[in-house]
Amino acid sequence: MPTIYMVRHGRAAAGFGEHADPDLDEVGRQQAERAAGILADAIGAPVPVYSSPLARARQTATPLASRWGVDVAIESRCGNPVAD
Repeated sequence: MPTIYMVRHGRAAAGFGEHADPDLDEVGRQQAERAAGILADAIGAPVPVYSSPLARARQTATPLASRWGVDVAIESRCGNPVAD
């Protein structure tokens, strides 16, 4: 049976009331880097990395994908950014 690792995005730079699709703030970027290290060590070999289309989710997935040299696959059914 396959194992699925799910990670919530790092801390966003703004709340929903302030911005519809905020980037990660500095703390969120650090959280994403730490999560990438933990997951890379735990999983070992590269596996597909998926993300919702939201900026904070993509930015959280990118450090792990970069470590493994894979692209982040965007799963559009997981979120729908709202235009500003």
